[in-house]
Amino acid sequence: MALASCLLLTACAAMLEAPRLAYQCPLGLSFEARLYQDMALLEGLRGHAVLERQTATGDENALYYADATVQAQFGLGVDQRLARLLYTGIPEPVYCARAPTTSGVPPIPVQAAERAGPRPPPPFNPDAPIRTNIRTGDGRNGPG
Repeated sequence: MALASCLLLTACAAMLEAPRLAYQCPLGLSFEARLYQDMALLEGLRGHAVLERQTATGDENALYYADATVQAQFGLGVDQRLARLLYTGIPEPVYCARAPTTSGVPPIPVQAAERAGPRPPPPFNPDAPIRTNIRTGDGRNGPG
């Protein structure tokens, strides 16, 4: 019974997670993207980036995300297999294509997951009040 409940919780967590979309870029670069309603998580060989969702301008099918260093558009092209990355320090955009699947299964469509992205917890505040089970103020601490 405990094993079944662990498997069920793992399956529920996996259903909430956005699928990983693999992209290949020129010069042998590649990255994976997870798209959410409010953010995109990009992971590549040079690290990771968290991009906030932007309002759509132009192509209504494309998903727009950006931060201070890069703007990303997903779902471009006839079959929505292209991504366009525009870095602030590079004048030309970089176009990347979805990596082909090795199992022969059709690729997952490019769409944002139906939930908000995972946000890190707020930083620790040493001045925040601490909840305890110690009572103060009623004055009746002894027996009777």
